[in-house]
Amino acid sequence: MNQSTLEKLFRQHHGRLLAEARAMLYDAAEAEDVVSEVFAELLRRLPEVETGRELAYLCESVRNRCRNVLARKTLTERVTHLYALDQPTATEDEEKERLDRLQAFIRTGLTEAQHRVFQLRFGEELKYREIAAELGISEVAVYKHLVAAITRIKNHFNY
Repeated sequence: MNQSTLEKLFRQHHGRLLAEARAMLYDAAEAEDVVSEVFAELLRRLPEVETGRELAYLCESVRNRCRNVLARKTLTERVTHLYALDQPTATEDEEKERLDRLQAFIRTGLTEAQHRVFQLRFGEELKYREIAAELGISEVAVYKHLVAAITRIKNHFNY
């Protein structure tokens, strides 16, 4: 693969990769950074990537980098991001009050199982396997509780 192939790949897939990164990160600037880093890495790894597998490599790289970005975020950043409102004029006090409402809903608006799994995953940053072992449930059940909790939060705040 040569540099002209890389340019062609960039023109063909940049938009798709950017949309995927935005969907995972909910942040246009972070998404652009991730996609740029992936293409920069591809430039360094051109000889290693199998011809015909470039798109698969790009998609997997974007997803992995997005996961890394999300894993580095603190609980507050994750929760705030989940409840982000597009009101650029909000003050710090308003933002704190929104975060307080979100945290209150997480404590009272989720089932006990959803709250416990949510807290272990985002508060204590345990892996699904660790949560499953601690609660004596399957990893699939952990996933289902998290999905249900996030869905309830989104629906409650119309997000």
